[in-house]
Amino acid sequence: MDKTIANLLTALAKASEVVIFTGAGLSADSGIPTFRDGATGLWANIDPEEVASIEGFRKAPEKVWAWHEAMRALFAKVRPNAGHEGIAALESLLPDARVTVITQNIDGLHQASGSTRVIEIHGSALRIRCHRHCGFVDPWQAGQSAPRQCPSCGALARPDVVWFGEALDEDVFSLAAEAAFDADIFFTVGTSAIIQPAASLPMAAKEYGALLVEINPHQTPFSEHANYSIRAGASEFFPALRKALAEE
Repeated sequence: MDKTIANLLTALAKASEVVIFTGAGLSADSGIPTFRDGATGLWANIDPEEVASIEGFRKAPEKVWAWHEAMRALFAKVRPNAGHEGIAALESLLPDARVTVITQNIDGLHQASGSTRVIEIHGSALRIRCHRHCGFVDPWQAGQSAPRQCPSCGALARPDVVWFGEALDEDVFSLAAEAAFDADIFFTVGTSAIIQPAASLPMAAKEYGALLVEINPHQTPFSEHANYSIRAGASEFFPALRKALAEE
């Protein structure tokens, strides 16, 4: 990994746009179980279609709210890990580059670690919004019950996340696509990058000339497309990169 980091230092020194695309594997080290880990934690004995889908919300909104409240309670207890902190540090360590985080995660840990330019393509479990899209969006305070009705228009209120069966927000995804098109270096971190439309972002970045770097302890279908595919977790790689940049 040291040789790869040395090569990346040269590329990073020339970069003006650096993008880090993150998935659930990044937050696993903070204690948040991933859906793909199987029936553990929040996902134990749960049918995702019942608690994390638009159909589930229509059929049993209180069950969906109860599950999301348990998830929100978990998120309130966890903290950013070394991977989040190493990514956030890039903003100060690369003063000549704009650092953008595109995340599939809904836990808010990038912002908690200090990242300032974060695009949440799946929304955030730390917010609520109007189900009718009247414009109402509000923080969801930990330990407080969220309103079940929109205070602006009276429609159903809901967590501000993208559920199974829903399309991504077009405006948010457009911002993510623009960042991918502009990227000089594009990292994929803790994700297999195979679920569409999110999976189109790293390949779009490569098509537009970005250097692609995969950080994942496991080989994925994306590995063969990356310029560098590093078998390490984010909590190992980004502190090492942070240290190397600080010593330059």
